[in-house]
Parts: sequence; structure tokens; C-alpha cells
Amino acid sequence: MNKKILIVAAVMMIACVAGVFAFGIGVQGGYNMGIPGNVAITFKLDSLPLIFAGNFYFGDGFAIGLTGDYWVLNNNLAGPLNYFVGVGFGATIGGFNDDLLLAASARLPVGLNMFLANNVIEPYIQVVPMLRLGITPSFNVNFDLDANFGLRFWF
Repeated sequence: MNKKILIVAAVMMIACVAGVFAFGIGVQGGYNMGIPGNVAITFKLDSLPLIFAGNFYFGDGFAIGLTGDYWVLNNNLAGPLNYFVGVGFGATIGGFNDDLLLAASARLPVGLNMFLANNVIEPYIQVVPMLRLGITPSFNVNFDLDANFGLRFWF
């Protein structure tokens, strides 16, 4: 009996929290996204300035990665147009030329976003300078610059 009460209470808490927060899910593509990916699925809660992406690369090898960014600034520029500046991290694992790729990166996303159709659609564009630490196949540090565009839908 106690397990049933706990399950019902947990389901009710999750339902209440989900009703309080809106969330955005979208897709992202871009230039020089070879690592951590050339296609991404993004996720963001409306109440927190955190943006997560699962990145995928398919080309002369494969890679999957995860990025997480914290938007330090997200202010209105003009009308529905906003700008954002953030800091973040990235982690990648993949395989190229029979070598295992393992890397971590520090990110600095800078971009523009806007909300359209009663805040349901969010197109955005960003430039992301990053410092990447390659762990395998050899230890190295590289500077990279990504340019991404995406579209998130809010529920």
C-alpha cells in the first residue's frame, strides 16, 4: 500500500513540475561542427538559462557528443530579436581512421534568437569559439570556431 501512495505522489509531483515549466526541443546544424557533430538535438527549459545539445557527426568517421551552455546574458536587442552570450562545456567520443577520439572543450556561445508564433517557435543563430582538449589519439589543444543555426519548438 505504501508503494502505491509513493508512486501516485511521485507522478503528481512530476505532473505539477511539468506544468510549471515550458521546455523547448529543437534541431541544429552548422559549419565546422565536425567534432562534436554536424547535426544536434537541443533542449532548454524556459526558467533556466541552460541549453543542452546531443551532437552527432557522420562523415569520414563518427562522433557523438554532449554540450551544455549557460547563457550569462540573454537580453532584448530590438522587437522580438534577442542576443545571448554564454559559457559552456563539450565532451566528444568517436572514431576516425581506426583511432578512438576522446575530447573535451570549453565553449563561448554568442548569438541571436527570437520567439515567433506566440513564443512557440524559436529560430536562432550562434557563433561558438571553443578551446578543445584532445585526449586521444594524442594529447593536444586546439582552437576551433563553430557557426550554428537552429530551430526550437516550445511546449
